[in-house]
Amino acid sequence: MTSTFLWLIGLSVLITGIFVALLLRASYVDSLSDRMGKEGALLAATLNWEDVSPGQPSFRRQARLFGQTLGTRVTLIDKDGKVLGDSHKSPTEMKNLKRYEEVRRVLEGKEQGRWERVAANNRLYVFIPVDRGGERKGAVRISLDLEEINHSLRQVWVSLTVALLLAFGGAALFSSRLASRITRPIEEITQVAVDIARNKYHRRIPVYRRDEIGRLATAINRMAAGLRYQLETIRKSERRLTGVIETMESGLLMVDPKERVTLANQAIQRFFDLKPSQLLNKPLPERPVLHDLNTLIRRCRESGETVRDELHLYFPKERIIEANLTPIWGEKGGMGVVALLHDITPIRYLEKLRTEFVANVSHELKTPVTSLRGFTETLLDGAAEDPEMRQEFLEIIQNESLRLERLISDLLDLSKIESRKVRLDLEEITIHELVPPIVKTVEEQIRKRELSFELNLGNNFTVQVDKDRFSQVLVNLLSNAMAYTPAGGKIGLSAGEDEKCWWIRVVDTGIGIPEEDLPRIFERFYRVDKARSRESGGTGLGLAIVKHLVEAHQGTIHVESQVGKGTTFTLCFPH
Repeated sequence: MTSTFLWLIGLSVLITGIFVALLLRASYVDSLSDRMGKEGALLAATLNWEDVSPGQPSFRRQARLFGQTLGTRVTLIDKDGKVLGDSHKSPTEMKNLKRYEEVRRVLEGKEQGRWERVAANNRLYVFIPVDRGGERKGAVRISLDLEEINHSLRQVWVSLTVALLLAFGGAALFSSRLASRITRPIEEITQVAVDIARNKYHRRIPVYRRDEIGRLATAINRMAAGLRYQLETIRKSERRLTGVIETMESGLLMVDPKERVTLANQAIQRFFDLKPSQLLNKPLPERPVLHDLNTLIRRCRESGETVRDELHLYFPKERIIEANLTPIWGEKGGMGVVALLHDITPIRYLEKLRTEFVANVSHELKTPVTSLRGFTETLLDGAAEDPEMRQEFLEIIQNESLRLERLISDLLDLSKIESRKVRLDLEEITIHELVPPIVKTVEEQIRKRELSFELNLGNNFTVQVDKDRFSQVLVNLLSNAMAYTPAGGKIGLSAGEDEKCWWIRVVDTGIGIPEEDLPRIFERFYRVDKARSRESGGTGLGLAIVKHLVEAHQGTIHVESQVGKGTTFTLCFPH
């Protein structure tokens, strides 16, 4: 019975050892060949395959360089099976390799990226095709000595043999204990090896002894820990990359060779008002809003070159998009496209404003300068001899000079304010001390224009403002009200406070502002009634200055107006 049990133990140990050895060898060979295949594919992609004449020094240098880097033997083969370069031998000493079936399959194969593996003469050979422009240029052979694997397997066999002899020489209890001590680690090693093959790296093998099985278990534990760390690193990098892509203001779109969308960030979905389910892993929808983008993608794929263009979108919101499309080769062949879309609507809007500003400045400066020149030439031509005409022309020249001076002064003020070079000298002052002195500076002009004025400050309260800049705000608003209010009209100024802010309101009964002009009244040189504004001596910059100064005080400005009934400007400032 004991003898039978010993034989069973020995047989079990032998069978288990064979299974583990074969499993480890197969797993290691598969992993090694897969790694060699990927390294060979990377090597094939980086090779300079221009002159494929046998014996070229460049191929021999490349083969030696890659062989030393990878720690393997690297052989470069042309499409006819001739050796172009080898890391260990001279190409002239080597025969044509096309006589081997694996080499023929690789050189004559049509599928890109498919490599062949064969184990012979205690070496592992991997053959990788080299393709350029859809043409098979040759192949790369990478070979590695399997002596290290066989050495590890021989250690396992020695351990199993010793265990078998001890099992035969011990008693039943000793053999039972021995069988338990041997089979349990092997079963655990087997299970962990299977888990590793299934990408489960969390399990570990308990190490009870420092024998061969213990060292093997330790090696497998270290391998599992290393693979788990690498996988976590890859996942962490993937999460970071996904976070960056999703938070980009620019749109990122990737289309594979089958014209399916493989990547689309939130900006793309926002630009075209599409949901992820309408984009990912599907062809780009043939919608009108995507027509121009589809056209650019097809042009990029057909030309194989980078394409840059602008798209003008009108839905869901008017945008001007700068599109940069770059072709990319897919993993299985074919050409895909990466599209990077930038929203340049604000840039184009600023360029338009700059162009309009230059044109307006030129026009505004040209008018008084032309008047000055014309009247001066008239005086020089003899009009100066007539006292009445001379007096009239000099008054006109003076008025145009003052107007030109005001225009230049307002331009300088606006430039300083917009460049944030104006520093506010804030001080605490009551509203009753702030407003009346400002009103006195314009009361005489209001009376001359035959307008009535009403001041209502209500309860006194303290504010924090820059007196000079705030005075400029109120004077501009009151001057604007006078310019657009006919004789006999009324202008009012009131102030107050509530829980959120304190406010000042300027009301007039003037001609009013059309509703379509309200969004633009704070633009530089924009006039609702151009002729009336010029007659009043306005520069067209007053409201633009007001808006910037109010915002510099952390305030807001609101306008309400009805044509023929008047306009109300309300300024709100935080406490």
